[in-house]
Amino acid sequence: MDNLPIINELRLFKKENYTKFFMPGHLQLVYKQDYRSMQKEVFDLLKEFEKDIFSFDVTEVNNFDNLANPNGIIQKSQEILSKDFGAKRAYFLVNGSTVGILSMVCAVTKNKDKIIIQKNSHKSVYNACKINDLSVVYIDTEKNSEFDIFEKMDLIKFENILNQNKDAKAVVITSPDYYGQNQNIEKLAQITHKYNMLLLVDSAHSPHYIYSEDFQKNAIYNGADIMVVSFHKTLPTLNQTALMFANNSLNDYVCDKLQEKLNIFQTTSPSYILLANIELTNNILKKYGKELYKNLKNNIENFKTHIKTLNKMLEKSDKNFYVKILNNDDFSRIVISTPNIKNTYKILKEEYKILPEMVNEKSIVFICNIFHTKHDFDLLYEAFEHISKKYLNISLYTDRKDVFFKENVYEKKLSILNYLKENIGENCKKSIYSYPPGVPIVSEHEIINSEHIRYVSNIMNNVEIDLFMG
Repeated sequence: MDNLPIINELRLFKKENYTKFFMPGHLQLVYKQDYRSMQKEVFDLLKEFEKDIFSFDVTEVNNFDNLANPNGIIQKSQEILSKDFGAKRAYFLVNGSTVGILSMVCAVTKNKDKIIIQKNSHKSVYNACKINDLSVVYIDTEKNSEFDIFEKMDLIKFENILNQNKDAKAVVITSPDYYGQNQNIEKLAQITHKYNMLLLVDSAHSPHYIYSEDFQKNAIYNGADIMVVSFHKTLPTLNQTALMFANNSLNDYVCDKLQEKLNIFQTTSPSYILLANIELTNNILKKYGKELYKNLKNNIENFKTHIKTLNKMLEKSDKNFYVKILNNDDFSRIVISTPNIKNTYKILKEEYKILPEMVNEKSIVFICNIFHTKHDFDLLYEAFEHISKKYLNISLYTDRKDVFFKENVYEKKLSILNYLKENIGENCKKSIYSYPPGVPIVSEHEIINSEHIRYVSNIMNNVEIDLFMG
């Protein structure tokens, strides 16, 4: 059929048969020959669900309840989820974590209120602040220059900011972040509540935490007042599947306010496919999660051991090459830094058909989940071993524009770079975001400096990272 650009591109992608380390966590439900018995069971359960997708696509008829005012099957399902996650209330999100973040910020603040947020928050946090015209105080964190990511928050600095802004209504933080780093939620919650503020946590990357003791406790357990999680980021669910949770610290008025705001921002035509997918996945992982994550952890630890051995060999050579792995908190999020990220990515993708979640200026992010196998990690190690041997001949993979080049992406970035250069020392008229992960490089009204220009210049030719203003 003609004139099907989206479908045609998706079919081309399917034919590539990549080894995938990215979201959504179902990995397109492609069967792998080396699945363990439990992985096969879970795969089969999801394949059965896949058969029902069109028959499950219904509207609010019969006994199907109403997501905007749940009092039947949806309410019952949310009650199960709230119990499983240790919360007072659970709210299905069918427009991703974004709609939950918009709702939680707008539910606990009024127009012109003050709010404290992490500088490297997701763009949805910034948009929520715009909607309620909030006075924003930023929590800035140090940069890890080796991986080009933000460090964890300093607790003393955090309390000082709250002490200087006692009129703030709430604090918004991200934990874990895109790179698998957890904030100390328990301590942050204690400090926040000491100043009579609410702690709101964008915990989009942590839905898997409750299914294994090998992960830290979730934000609700550690004292956050409201938490948002994205099932699709790490679990075998479809894109846009997410949940918002209210803790027992909140009264019914605030819980109802969350529903009220959610009804403003969320679609009035919710997908029962997404609701059912969340419900099924939670049910599956309560039964199988402990063993599946134990197996995943073993595979990842073996991979890291091999990389450690490889690095010892490289230290004895004169190649000046290494494969450094970030020491983070979520073992299922592998973040790797090498001396030449662009060429490393090129070899991974083109020679080994390995597709990571994201590549930035200095690191590559791999999202690992229950459907990854020993073979996947063996292949990943083989690729890095190969890259280390190629490093002496790195000129074969020159840092050319066409390594990461697409005309339309490049031109858009160029216009943003020119804007920054022309307005250095001035206030930025709109926030400038890199995507993924959707955090600002420059915030709205922030003074543009040379570091912003340097960063954008360095990602000009990286087509895996997009830039936009808004």
